[in-house]
Amino acid sequence: MLQKSNMSRTLEPFFGEPAKKHYLLDISRSINLAHTSVKKDLLKLLGAGLITKAIEKKGKRKFPVYMANMNSREFIERKKARNLQKIIESGLVDFLEERLSPKSIILFGSYSRGEDTEESDIDLFLECSQEKIRLDKYERVIGRKIQLHFNRDFAKYPKELKNNIINGTVLSGFLEAYK
Repeated sequence: MLQKSNMSRTLEPFFGEPAKKHYLLDISRSINLAHTSVKKDLLKLLGAGLITKAIEKKGKRKFPVYMANMNSREFIERKKARNLQKIIESGLVDFLEERLSPKSIILFGSYSRGEDTEESDIDLFLECSQEKIRLDKYERVIGRKIQLHFNRDFAKYPKELKNNIINGTVLSGFLEAYK
């Protein structure tokens, strides 16, 4: 794996928990980076519009709190890329190909669109026969529950679900939507 820049490391908590309020020292501890470096990165991320800042009062003290800017197109695009990277680096796609030999594997839903929150799961469509497999190892690595949707005949899926899958990201193989 390539080494991550400090800026990428600073963005990571916002990708992983976009609905959460993040404090400077919590970010610093979670990514093991000096709070002075984190503060510089946060200012750059604020300037780029990737995160937002508010002031929260605790007693007589005021603390800056930072949140993911889910209205920023650039944040969403970066989150999509990060989500895809996490799936690939986890080895999940290789495992599914080896174990199930699906015709196609499609990532769809909020995780593929970069709109997922810490409560979201990962939806994968597999064009193959259903088989019970354990994914806890990959769920731990990625930090999300994984829902597998099996179907040998894509044409028989409801229209809404088909559209959602077609607009997803092909991780493996080729989805033949129209024959």
